[in-house]
Amino acid sequence: MATTGIINGTDLLVFTGGTAITHSTSASISFSMETREASTKDSSGYRALLEGQRSFTIECEGMTALDATNGFEELFAAWVARTALTVKFGTSDAADQFYQGTGYCTSLSVDSGVEDSSSFSATFEMTGQVTTS
Repeated sequence: MATTGIINGTDLLVFTGGTAITHSTSASISFSMETREASTKDSSGYRALLEGQRSFTIECEGMTALDATNGFEELFAAWVARTALTVKFGTSDAADQFYQGTGYCTSLSVDSGVEDSSSFSATFEMTGQVTTS
């Protein structure tokens, strides 16, 4: 049964290759559209725009565990190999809507403070069209 009401942020995950990123602490998706200039002398001194290219980015953060089944080490390997990944943003409930596409891990970092749990963050820049279900 699909999730109803306001979604608990804990339920939203980032998946690569159909598997959720292990020890995830946050997940986000962002959609944007560039614009193209359309101002003319007839625009009365106001800027006129038309639609341009669309893009989307998926990001996640998680706790670093080198033995995780789908964590930092797998993302690092994909980054090194420049591998295109199938990335999905949504819940683990198959009845819920999700957003998916093909993308590259373009940013990957680890933060390790003194006596603090180590965490990582990853950014996936998507190529092509977003699909939903």
